[in-house]
Amino acid sequence: MLPVSEELKRKLKKVNESLRKIYPISNLDQTEIRERLSRYGKFYKIEKWKDDQLKDWLSSKTLVGVDGSVNSTKGMQTRTLSVFQALAKGTRGEEKWAADVFTPLLAPDEEEEEGQAAREAKERGKLLSGLELEVARFAIEHWHPKVVLMDGSLLHFYIDHLEAWMQVVEVAEKTGTLLVGVAEEIGTRSLVKEVFPELKNWSDRDLLYGVLQVGEAFEWEDWSPTGSQMWKMVLRSSRSPQPIGIDGLESQREYRHDLVRLIYTLTPEQGRGVPFWLDIVDNQVRVTDPLVETMVEQYIDPDLRHRLLVPKRTERVI
Repeated sequence: MLPVSEELKRKLKKVNESLRKIYPISNLDQTEIRERLSRYGKFYKIEKWKDDQLKDWLSSKTLVGVDGSVNSTKGMQTRTLSVFQALAKGTRGEEKWAADVFTPLLAPDEEEEEGQAAREAKERGKLLSGLELEVARFAIEHWHPKVVLMDGSLLHFYIDHLEAWMQVVEVAEKTGTLLVGVAEEIGTRSLVKEVFPELKNWSDRDLLYGVLQVGEAFEWEDWSPTGSQMWKMVLRSSRSPQPIGIDGLESQREYRHDLVRLIYTLTPEQGRGVPFWLDIVDNQVRVTDPLVETMVEQYIDPDLRHRLLVPKRTERVI
């Protein structure tokens, strides 16, 4: 076992005790949670499509998965180089890639370090969202798919890159392409605040953990922010007790149950709850540490690399 100080052990035990006070085992039982949730929303039992049913629904059209990835060189926040990739991949072998790079070394040095770090984090988020929306729009315009599965909630595209998002929405509605976001993590607190206001530190993720049965969805109409023009549901799509979030366009609300059924059909029962097609895209587009290191070594001159991007700690001998 690795050497650990007694002080660290004591403090970890204290954190565990503090967390247990906030999240006691006997705080709420599932029956009470479901009963109260049913006053605000609806539970749905979802059935998987058989192969012939899925083919009929797709109507000979392709299914597209979209995902993006970013990774950076190691070192000080102001001395990094970030590599971005996005990929739209269709079930007939279609692929559309987009990529970019970003480094604070080329950004104007006009802010304090804390403000600059926040601005750069926002810039990276917008840049990645923009690339994902770029490949999604290309896929819709050129491949005319039945559905585009976006990795993550559609709401983050609405927040991070509104102009590009509205362009994708316009072309999707024009062509009849269904847009749906799949989020493996539920980051909201609005449901628990509405239904269980006494649970001050809880999130919707904490509340819904283990509450849904496999193949069960829950819908609450007030989940999406006013003005976003989106619907949202949660679904337990695998044996994992943590449900996933699913959202889509309000203009395509009538198809939401079909989209939830599609996602459930494409998700392995033993998996983490995400459709296998998105996992395939994620695996292909992921920017790994070795990839970043290889690209930097190949395309950035050695003197610039060592002067600007290589942290001193890499020279440690142990």
